[in-house]
Amino acid sequence: MSKFARLLKEVKEAKGEGAAPEGRPRGKSRREDYVAMKVYVSRELHRKLKLKAVEEEREISELVEEALRRFIT
Repeated sequence: MSKFARLLKEVKEAKGEGAAPEGRPRGKSRREDYVAMKVYVSRELHRKLKLKAVEEEREISELVEEALRRFIT
């Protein structure tokens, strides 16, 4: 994290703007322990992944992270 980003974060937290509304978790895009990735997959694989996410009532990113963890370990 850059010095400017860290300073901005500290100012927002001091003002009470940095935290998510009470009872609601922060989105992954706002968390420091997550990064965005851009990958290319076939349309068919993407369609199947979306269907699986809907069936399991989970986010696509959860399914991808789970699959990557299984692959790497």
